[in-house]
Amino acid sequence: MKRLTKGQKVFAAFLAAMTIASIIAEFSSHHHGHHWWSGIPLFWIWFGLISCVLLIVFAKNILARFIYKKEDYYNE
Repeated sequence: MKRLTKGQKVFAAFLAAMTIASIIAEFSSHHHGHHWWSGIPLFWIWFGLISCVLLIVFAKNILARFIYKKEDYYNE
């Protein structure tokens, strides 16, 4: 098993702290949204997570077809 570097540990701790802070803020604030989905607990957290994952998948799989060239592209 690979050990994490100090920078990776700091980044993981930062992500954990932000996740915990986001969940605490979600349940401690009493906001009333304008739409029905604003009342679902943790909706915006899941929406952001799923959006980020879809954006990464889109960028990696779809856009890579337009960016990557053949290995001998410049040797022709």
